Amino acid sequence: MHLLEIFQALVLAIHVICVAGIVVLLLMQAGKSPKKVPKGLTHLGLTALVAGLALVGIRSGLHHDDAAKWVAYNNGTVALKLVVVIIILVVAFRETKKASITNRTYWTLLLLTVANIGLASSLK
Repeated sequence: MHLLEIFQALVLAIHVICVAGIVVLLLMQAGKSPKKVPKGLTHLGLTALVAGLALVGIRSGLHHDDAAKWVAYNNGTVALKLVVVIIILVVAFRETKKASITNRTYWTLLLLTVANIGLASSLK
């Protein structure tokens, strides 16, 4: 196994754990009233963003070494995922200091996160 493949697996695990953490933190707010941006959501989002960008760079290197084994990511899907993560982070940062968030904001964060997970399934 190539060292870059091991590093990719490690970064992928970090990325998946962060995205799962975002979903869990948001679902923990489901029954609460008033809802607020959970502590740690922005940190998990930023870590997932950095890990996702690292995954794209690592895959590029692996694709360069063995294009038959490592198919290049679709740049359009990667760009769309990047935009969605940036929107999630902007909304979360804007709402972090507030005492509560609206249900609309809560559902926006949750649905954007789930949509981003769906987009990830199209990356192979």
